[in-house]
Amino acid sequence: MFDTELTTEANDLILVRDFAAPRALVYQAWTDPQMLAAWWGPEGLTTTVDVDVRPGGSLSLIMHAPDGSDYPVMGEFGEVIDNEVLVMIMQVERHPPAWHAMIRGKYVELGGEEAAYVGGPIPTRITFEDCDAGTRVTVRQTFPQALVRDAHVALGNPVGWRSSFTKLDVVLAKVV
Repeated sequence: MFDTELTTEANDLILVRDFAAPRALVYQAWTDPQMLAAWWGPEGLTTTVDVDVRPGGSLSLIMHAPDGSDYPVMGEFGEVIDNEVLVMIMQVERHPPAWHAMIRGKYVELGGEEAAYVGGPIPTRITFEDCDAGTRVTVRQTFPQALVRDAHVALGNPVGWRSSFTKLDVVLAKVV
């Protein structure tokens, strides 16, 4: 298992993780609905997936928490280059109101003006590269403002990605 590297740049959150599997298989785990459902979302959540992986195709990833709360990630695909690049334009406006209140609250706590808070789509570019370990995945999420990114980070966005990547390791190990 590998560590996930986390950096920030401008309004972006960048996560880099190596996986011990061939690039085509790792890419498939991001594009095959059954494989994606097996690992998307933090530990303890299950996910219902409906994707049409093509430029302009729809994206629906609904994470189900044990308490019955749903956390939908809706949107569409932008750029799609098989085994190289996926761009997901993610929308989280259908997350529970309490989640939005936490993000706004953290944004204000970090120094933002509540009236200046900007939500909206989160373009997420995923790249797949060969590396010594197998495949390097880079996830670059672009937030509307650096403080919005920082609020997401402070409330566990990277923890969720790391948990998902640990689940992805398990999925890939079953196939390799």
